[in-house]
Amino acid sequence: MPRPRTRTPSYSLMERRGYFYVQWWDGQNKRYLSLRTADREEAKQRLSQFIAGLEAPAAPEQPTVGKILGGYINDRDGQVVSLDSLKYAAAAVTEHLGDLQPAHIGRLTCRAYITKRRKQGRRGMTGGAFRPVSDGTIIKELVTLRTALRWALSVGWIAEMPQIEMPRTPASRDKWLSKAEAARLLEAAIDEHTRLFIMLALYTGARSGAILSLTWQQVDLVSGVINFGRGTGNKGRAIVPMIPDLLDAMRFAANVRTTDNVIEYRGKPVKSIKTGFHMSVKRAGLDHVTPHSLRHTCATWMVMSDVPMDMVARFLGNSVAMVEKVYGHHSPEWLRKAATALSGFSGSHAPENRIAIGKKT
Repeated sequence: MPRPRTRTPSYSLMERRGYFYVQWWDGQNKRYLSLRTADREEAKQRLSQFIAGLEAPAAPEQPTVGKILGGYINDRDGQVVSLDSLKYAAAAVTEHLGDLQPAHIGRLTCRAYITKRRKQGRRGMTGGAFRPVSDGTIIKELVTLRTALRWALSVGWIAEMPQIEMPRTPASRDKWLSKAEAARLLEAAIDEHTRLFIMLALYTGARSGAILSLTWQQVDLVSGVINFGRGTGNKGRAIVPMIPDLLDAMRFAANVRTTDNVIEYRGKPVKSIKTGFHMSVKRAGLDHVTPHSLRHTCATWMVMSDVPMDMVARFLGNSVAMVEKVYGHHSPEWLRKAATALSGFSGSHAPENRIAIGKKT
């Protein structure tokens, strides 16, 4: 009986005359490839590299920046929530640098790109007034380029990583709402899905992507806990309890749901909350409030209530160092220990310890 042909060959090690080979079946034929080593551990490593090379996408003959960005976007499809945002950033880089080889990318190229993007302003705008592009947006575009180049290096498309220079990181916008402002925003959210999004963001501190991708399988309405799952990169997620107001809203939403997604509108999952959120902010009479402002608000409220930094960090899915850096100054006890350490010197103010200015001793 002929050996059945498998779609994916099974690769394994074999030893022959003191040297190791990769062996696999190709239809009815057994194939061998020398790993050029007599050391078993080294042979295992080379076998892993061999298999990884087969799984990597085939490199184009001339991997330009545009082709690398395209390959990276294809690789990320289905792996990230914010694929549209990634595509937008990649399109901006491709417009200006797409025809270049990776070897052409360096500090001067990046500086020229930064200058061009500042002059160009917002992409996709036709007619009307010029709308500037922020340095934060340019940084995101160059970070996308850097990440795509690292991906190309990992799959063997390029042999060396170019140096990417960024503009100076803009100062963080530490925008947070008072409880009165938050109440106004919730009241102004006339659509149920927008209101539920705002409540989740305020009372869990989760990012927009985590909330919009949240499914009912991740929600335990009995114990009152939400599991936001695993984040990507340095964007951690957490398992958080729900306060009573949020739990009531979630139970109501669960009773009228028509999809598996918690945030839905007219029987479909919501991919972007920007329009509904912006209109709610406008009706509430607030300025410069974004969905991410609600995460800042959640963290700030906890820190101002003297919740321990490690607990805030765990609630947000961040590191303690990050929480202390961004929100520490809101804490009533922030740097109090440092100030208290100086209080031992206060004895110098006692009358017997004073030395009159200008008086010789």
